[in-house]
Amino acid sequence: MTFITRLIRSAAMLVAATTIITAPPAAAQIGGIVNQAKKRAEREARDAAETAVAKAIFPLEQDSADLRRMSFFMDRYTPLSYGDNSALERTSTGGYKLQPGSYKFHQQSYCLKAGTYGKPGGNGYMTGKLSGKLGPYLRTILANSYQHSDIPRNDIQWLIWGIISGVNTTDMKPNVQHAAAELLSPSQIAALNGLDAFVPAQLSSRAMRKMPRAVRKSYEAHQRMRRAAARPDVSFEDLERIAVLDGVAPSTDNDVPKNRWSWHPDGYFIRFDSTGYSRSITEIVVPEQATVIRDAIGRITEMRFANGDYSIVTYASDEPITSRKFRKMAAFPIARVEIHSRNLATGEMRVAAVDDKGHIFLSERSLRHAAITPRFRTASMVPAIPAMSLWQSPIRVIDLEAIQEARENAEYIQERIDRATRPPGPEDIDDFLDMGHYSDGIEAAFGGPAAGFEWLIDHYERQNRALAYATVLIEGLGEDAPDEPSSGIPPMWDPSAEAALPTSESYAQMLGLSGSTY
Repeated sequence: MTFITRLIRSAAMLVAATTIITAPPAAAQIGGIVNQAKKRAEREARDAAETAVAKAIFPLEQDSADLRRMSFFMDRYTPLSYGDNSALERTSTGGYKLQPGSYKFHQQSYCLKAGTYGKPGGNGYMTGKLSGKLGPYLRTILANSYQHSDIPRNDIQWLIWGIISGVNTTDMKPNVQHAAAELLSPSQIAALNGLDAFVPAQLSSRAMRKMPRAVRKSYEAHQRMRRAAARPDVSFEDLERIAVLDGVAPSTDNDVPKNRWSWHPDGYFIRFDSTGYSRSITEIVVPEQATVIRDAIGRITEMRFANGDYSIVTYASDEPITSRKFRKMAAFPIARVEIHSRNLATGEMRVAAVDDKGHIFLSERSLRHAAITPRFRTASMVPAIPAMSLWQSPIRVIDLEAIQEARENAEYIQERIDRATRPPGPEDIDDFLDMGHYSDGIEAAFGGPAAGFEWLIDHYERQNRALAYATVLIEGLGEDAPDEPSSGIPPMWDPSAEAALPTSESYAQMLGLSGSTY
């Protein structure tokens, strides 16, 4: 049950409480019959109130969108760089044919819910496909707006506000009627004007007082919007003042983090941000698979990508370093790291190499499968000592902070594995944990992405996207995704089919997106 549905049910029950039919005294003698009649009356009153409040507060219906599933694993991930959007093929509705990579889009957006704050503050958005009775009409308007840049944005927003308030297009201003004629077909306009979706009864003052404050404000805004959208003397600014509240949406217990990603079943991660209802930023990460090669011990030695890039790690010893304090983690000193990347301009392979820097960790889960587990050596891990001799064998010492961070990362992953919808297999978990440590080790060896070394940054991003692909397996997010993401058929992102929904739906805007950019 969505948050808005719970909100509506709560409001409806409050409304119903004011309309319960009380049996007359004489009827008390027939006990059971009266109780049944009373319960039926209460149920009918509650259902009627719920329907009225739902249509008044949110005419897109209770379930405004088919929500995408969110990914906890991706909370820490922000791309280091973004691909060139102009290189992506566009569709007639302003959609994009995506390729593996990370992208940031600046889209025109539209308010789909009156009486809410235009600025979400620190709240994150969920994403979903517009549904409900109005979904097809709004998707058509947003999709066709891409081909009609001549129509003023304000006219399109007015049209949307009028539709969600239940105003017939024939009662709107001539310029808004023109927008409707350009963006909708005659049959759609006729069906929309005849749609019996907006007949909320006027609620009593007592019922209004029983409503939560945010619900009441939304209800009142829709009532005012319905009256104002059909008046010829009302300006866009007048309408906007009704629809969009000043200030920032307050936080609620249901908010998701601002950096939360959602999984689109077509094969990519997506998240939204906005500083106002008319402009939105969409970030998309299209993950890519990597071929992981391990040695006899189980350590990752190579990661290879479909474009020909790859990395190779050789280790200084087959025996790991462990700590008495962190016994569930073991570190292997790196002897050499090589990153190979093809220069698309010349076709030549570029190589970057680092010797004797960094460590790569294995977690307890991987250690259980390692053939060398009985031979683990224990060393005190203290900082600032590059090498020392223990048991007549040279062994590099690593600081406690590094292994503590690796241990915390493993625990962070395990916590989210426990929340997974589909229990992942041991191999999925091994790959995910080990790929994360492997990527961290390579980055530490190079000292992080070097300034001006763009192709190295690209390689780091490929590793991160391979890790993102592994999260699909861990969380079961890709149950409805194509079996072969690398089959050559690019995933599609159509802005007009998506909606950005904050979890604090009684306060913050629901946004519809256009293929047009700013």
